Amino acid sequence: MNLTISIPDAEVHALEVKARAQGLSAEQYALQVLERDLAPDWLRKSWTSAESAGLDQLSMDEIEAEIAASRRDRRSAGSLHGE
Repeated sequence: MNLTISIPDAEVHALEVKARAQGLSAEQYALQVLERDLAPDWLRKSWTSAESAGLDQLSMDEIEAEIAASRRDRRSAGSLHGE
């Protein structure tokens, strides 16, 4: 679906500033905002809790390291219980 929106000139600058702050084009930023609004409640709650805990600032490398550590912990706990 293609969607055309009209934004008042006074708001275009604010949109561009917010987009640039995130390294995005105005179009990418607007799409991100729309996608976030359309996300299911459970996902929005997850994002909110991640932001509260500061986890939304992790890099992809840090996220992958956390996942690897969690998997190691699970495997280790499984072997301790004879699984």
